[in-house]
Amino acid sequence: MSKREYFDRYAHKWDQLCHLETEDKLEKLLRCFRLRKGSQVLDLGCGTGILFPHILKAIGKKGRVFGVDLSEQMLLEARRKHRNENIFLICAPAENLPFLPGSLDYVIAFASFPHFEKKAKAIQEINRVLKRGGRLFIAHLLGSKELQEHHRSSGDIEVMRDILPAEKVLKRMLKREGFKKILIIDKPSLYIACGSK
Repeated sequence: MSKREYFDRYAHKWDQLCHLETEDKLEKLLRCFRLRKGSQVLDLGCGTGILFPHILKAIGKKGRVFGVDLSEQMLLEARRKHRNENIFLICAPAENLPFLPGSLDYVIAFASFPHFEKKAKAIQEINRVLKRGGRLFIAHLLGSKELQEHHRSSGDIEVMRDILPAEKVLKRMLKREGFKKILIIDKPSLYIACGSK
C-alpha cells in the first residue's frame, strides 16, 4: 500500500486516532510561531485541518491558509470540518508544491515531516515558495524519540520507518538550502525545528 493509500484509508477516523493533539496544546504551540496578521500560511501535510482554526485566529481575516496534503480523503475531511473562505485546499506532495516562488510567509509542517518521502527535496521546495524572511516550522507534540517509538509501535509498515532526521542531519539540510536562525527543540512532548529564509 502506498503512503497516499494509507492516509486515505484512515482519514475518516484520523482525529480520533490523534488524541494527543488537544485544543489547548495546539493553541500554545501556535503562539510559539508568532504568526503575523494578514500572513499567507502553508499548512504542509495538513491532514484533516486540525491547525486551521488556530492559524486563522493568529492571522486574522486578511490572512490565508493553504492546506496541502498528499491524501485526497484527508482533504475531504478537512473541507467537511472547516468551511472558511480564507482556507484553500490542494492535493499535492511536499516535494512538488504548486506555488510561485516567494509567495508564502510561513510554512508549518505539523505532525507530517517524517512522512515526506524525500525530505531534502521537500525542504528545497519549502525554501522556494517562502518569501525572503519567511519562516519554516516543523513541529510535533512528541519528542523525536517518542515519535519514533509511536510510529514503530503502530504496526503499520507504511509509517513504521517514518522518523525525524537526527538534529545534525536536519540542520545540515536546512543550511544547504540557505535557511538561517535555525533552532531545534527536542524534548518529551515537544519537537520544534525552525529556520528563516
